[in-house]
Amino acid sequence: MKDVSRFVDNVSSVFFTKHRHVSLIGPPTRVKYVLMWKRYYLIKAVDGTDIFPTLNCPVSDCIFTDNKNFLGDDYSQFDALIFDYELTKKDVKPVKRSRSQLYIFTTIESSYTQPLCEVTNDNFFNWTFTPRLDSDVLWLYFVVTDTSGAIVAPGQNVKWKTSLEPVRPEIKAILRRKKKTAAWLVSHCSTDSFRDQYLSRLQEHLYHFSLRIDVYGKCSGNKCPNNKCDEMIKNDYYFYMAFENSFAVDYVTEKVLHGYNNYAIPIVYGAANYTRFLPPGSYINAREVHPYNLAFIIHEVVKTPELHDNFFRWTNIYNVTDDPKVYHPLCDLCKALHSDKALDAPAKKNMRIWWNGRNGMKWCLSEAYWNETVKANIDGKHIFKMY
Repeated sequence: MKDVSRFVDNVSSVFFTKHRHVSLIGPPTRVKYVLMWKRYYLIKAVDGTDIFPTLNCPVSDCIFTDNKNFLGDDYSQFDALIFDYELTKKDVKPVKRSRSQLYIFTTIESSYTQPLCEVTNDNFFNWTFTPRLDSDVLWLYFVVTDTSGAIVAPGQNVKWKTSLEPVRPEIKAILRRKKKTAAWLVSHCSTDSFRDQYLSRLQEHLYHFSLRIDVYGKCSGNKCPNNKCDEMIKNDYYFYMAFENSFAVDYVTEKVLHGYNNYAIPIVYGAANYTRFLPPGSYINAREVHPYNLAFIIHEVVKTPELHDNFFRWTNIYNVTDDPKVYHPLCDLCKALHSDKALDAPAKKNMRIWWNGRNGMKWCLSEAYWNETVKANIDGKHIFKMY
């Protein structure tokens, strides 16, 4: 009988998901209860305290918990359930679901690193909560604000401004102290994005100009002085190599902040359209430049203070930050739960295609299918033709 009940619950859950048109129970301003189904890291600090009450969000009528018994013994009473990527691989999903619940998929990793493979991920989630700019709710690594404090990016249609004003004297003083070319902090020692091949070629070309990239982290064995990497970058380096370890839509991580926070020009490498994320004139996109040409640009910037200064004019009108007081994804999620979009959120029929891309299901294959050549997650032609 228990198995029959479980089967009925599962069938009901699928039916409610496919034919779901949410009706609010009670007034629109009531508190929204949100359950983090498995992991707690999004809603709790390292010391175990709840994050959301400390954020002072404009819309704050939400309670986030990882306690399935918070509303008694019936988790179907929560307004929304957040599911981490780990759930998508295992059969530990809820067996009961109410008509009014939102099921939310979340991850901050790329679709290459964390593909959605199981067919049960289709027609299951109502919302997405990821760094992709076409997600229902964004979970961003950082934001760009203007002088008024308003968030202007990342976004799909950012209208950037440029500044012709000189760099402020206090920033110039920091820039003039720099003596070393470029730093790279790296923990993923082997990737499939050809970034290592690109950097090897770049190092070769930099050698002709008596310049080099200094690599730190477990992959090189080199450590930052006193483990203060950001301080080292700020004091010493012109550039920071913000190379992503995998290629995916809108995947721009905190790596760029090692540059922006420390007045080092980020050299980016990834699959994103960086014009949606970063102020123009503040970075160099390595995928658009031959390694030799990039080495020449680096050489010119290092020897020409005026060129170096130009990369920091954006600081007159923008700020790049991951300060939770400026932006936190839980604030946006709570606001969305109180919006009209929460009233009609049918399940996503083609969730796996949306997340993985039409050619992305190959990342679900086992290691037995792969070798070093075919495992690369981008078309290598744009790299190999450069050499």
